[in-house]
Amino acid sequence: MALESHNAMIFSINYLWRLVATALGFILFGIMGLLIPWVIGPWLYWRYSDQQQRQQQARAFIHRSFRWYIHALRWLGVVTWDIRHAERLQRPGLLVLANHPCLLDVAFLMAFIPNPNCIVKERLFSNPFMRGYLRLTGFIANNEAVGLIEDARASIASGSSLVIFPEGTRTAPGEPLYFQRGAANVALRAQVRITPVTIVCTPLTLTKKHRWYHIPQRKPHISLLVGEDISLVDYYQQPVAGAARTLTRDLQLYFTEELKNHERDIHRRFGAGVETADYRHIGP
Repeated sequence: MALESHNAMIFSINYLWRLVATALGFILFGIMGLLIPWVIGPWLYWRYSDQQQRQQQARAFIHRSFRWYIHALRWLGVVTWDIRHAERLQRPGLLVLANHPCLLDVAFLMAFIPNPNCIVKERLFSNPFMRGYLRLTGFIANNEAVGLIEDARASIASGSSLVIFPEGTRTAPGEPLYFQRGAANVALRAQVRITPVTIVCTPLTLTKKHRWYHIPQRKPHISLLVGEDISLVDYYQQPVAGAARTLTRDLQLYFTEELKNHERDIHRRFGAGVETADYRHIGP
């Protein structure tokens, strides 16, 4: 009985700390969003007269900031994480497609892509914690289909790696993946290979149904698997509209299968206690 009482107390203390640490993580993110434009914006405008150079330097700073941020989250005890084949994200001019289980996915992808760009919801450009560095980096708003595709093509051609979540929003827990055709259209029109990233978060946290304080009973673990590039040569033989439908369907099937395999691999490598194991970062 005494042992059970002791374990319950330890669990309560751990849970309370993770709740406080999660709040600190959100506060830290907000501070970064407010201060980064004020700290580096004037210097970038003074140092670089060319807009593309300014945006590239801003993205490099965001990359380093998020790299520091995800290490801070692990140090605080908010999450553990690992990434496999991170070296595949170091190449320039990628089109990175990823599933979107939780709110932290963007931070992790930005942390491992040296020159990241991203298609984001237009309403985020009015968010006081995000609009400053979104404009500074030249991230692309999803407000106009034709202009979006041209901006995406130009971004990839310039050497930036563009991140798109084909679902358009976070995955609904317990629901199958449903991809929109926008990512397929960008890939086909830009004529660039797809670099897929499969993300598993276990137990689930920060989904569309979770508030920040809805933390799970055990510490979440986020695992990223960077797959081999997907060639689109076979799709170029079809009209773009039909090819986009076919590619979207094939991507849904690919990610659904990869998620199943990734989850099995996580449990094979780390065992049933995946949420509380002491993981080491796999990759650079």
